[in-house]
Order: sequence, then C-alpha cells, then structure tokens
Amino acid sequence: MPTPAYDRFKASMVMDFDKWHDGLPYDLDALTQVTREEAEQLANELVAKRTLDWRDVEALRTLATPAALARVDHAAETQSDDGGAEALSHAAETQGWTPEIETRFIDLLEKAVVMSVSLDRLYGIAEAHPTARVVDQVFRGARIAGDEATRYSFGAFMLYLKGYADNWYGFEGEHRAHLLDLNSPDYKTYKAAVAWLQDKVDNPRPKMTT
Repeated sequence: MPTPAYDRFKASMVMDFDKWHDGLPYDLDALTQVTREEAEQLANELVAKRTLDWRDVEALRTLATPAALARVDHAAETQSDDGGAEALSHAAETQGWTPEIETRFIDLLEKAVVMSVSLDRLYGIAEAHPTARVVDQVFRGARIAGDEATRYSFGAFMLYLKGYADNWYGFEGEHRAHLLDLNSPDYKTYKAAVAWLQDKVDNPRPKMTT
C-alpha cells in the first residue's frame, strides 16, 4: 500500500485551473516523506516525461537521485520553456555561472516570448548574474524581440536592473510612454525610445528597494 505522503504527492500532480493560474508547485514536503522505493518510482516516472514542467524540475531536484539530476541537466541543455529555465537555474546553483551556462541562458533570452515562458523566472536568473553578455541580450530584447509585449517587458526589466524602477513590470507612469515607444511604427520615435533606454543602461543608479 502506498504511504499517505505518496498519495498526497500524486494528488498534487493533478493540475487544475486554480493550480495552474496560481502557479502552485507540487507538494514537495510530501515528497520528502515517501519511502525510498516510492521515491525511486516517482523519479522514474518524472524522468520518463518527454518534456519537464518547472514543477517536475523542482520535484526531481528534491528527489535528487542520479537519474533525476541527470534528467534536470538534460532539460537545462535542451528546453527553452519554463522547465528549461528552472533547470538552468538549478545548474547555475550547483555548477556555478560557467561560460556554457551563460551561453545557454543567452539563448533562452533570445527565444523568450511572453506567455511561452515565465519571464519572471528568466529575470530572476538575470538579476543574479547581470554580466555584460546578459545585459546586452536584455537590451537587444527590448529593441528587437519578436512581439510588442516582450519588447516592453524587456525594457521594463532593464529599467529595474539599472536602478530606475523598484520592480520589473513597467507600471511607473514616467516610464510607460517611453517603453510603449519601443514598439512605435514611427522610426524616429522608436529610435528616441532606444536612445532613452541606452542612457539608462549607460548611467545606472543604485538599485531601488521597496
């Protein structure tokens, strides 16, 4: 018979709208209470998934079997979605910020589109590792990302990263018009917005705190 902890964890894996909408993780506390045999079984089930969700990555990290951690490493190398971002964050924590991890992260930023990946998750990694290459890619995203919402979001994050905002959502009225102009069809207006953001990049302020 399965343990209550096993049943709790399996129940937490059943996704509904509220869990998805609120970003609720699996029951990781239950996962720490399963038997060794149950842990192996759960790890094998998750490892066999074709693509990992960020929740799967958290669970595999908690299980921490050799196969589980190898599967997380594979996701970090191959996935460009939330699961890949979560796995890459794990790789950075355990291996350090290596050139290989930075290159992979730059690729994630390059491919990022609002609604296809949690930009908040990517921004958390970028804030922890604001290297010249990362900053350059964020600025590039603000200029030429594939859709308007993503360009706006990258621009807003750059303002936060450079100390001009206390969050990375771009709600401040003084910045909103400039961020919107990053998507202007008028070339002069667009270039003025890029120059405005470039000035913030070149003249950072101490990070604002809430």
